[in-house]
Amino acid sequence: MVAIATAFAATLTTVTSKETGSYSSAFKFLAFANAFTCGFTLLFLSFVFFFGRHGLNPTNHLLFLHDMFLMSLMLSGVAAGTAFGYLGCRGNSNAGWSKTCDPWNK
Repeated sequence: MVAIATAFAATLTTVTSKETGSYSSAFKFLAFANAFTCGFTLLFLSFVFFFGRHGLNPTNHLLFLHDMFLMSLMLSGVAAGTAFGYLGCRGNSNAGWSKTCDPWNK
């Protein structure tokens, strides 16, 4: 339940923020990954709750694969958002992109 709540909060924060970087494809992917993770975790949690997990059965393997897929999706979304933030902070002289976060340089 904590994972669902935090994924939902992160999705709302990313989608409703008025930051200048919210138009980027990296942040759109991050919001999509959060929303997808929230929805499918809620769906699968209800599946496990209603059908139960007693002993060794195919549901245990399906739960493992589900968790691995969502973990991979979230990591790729976070990596995309982090890469965009790094470019904003450091810039890229090879591509001609200047820094946009100069107030935090020391």
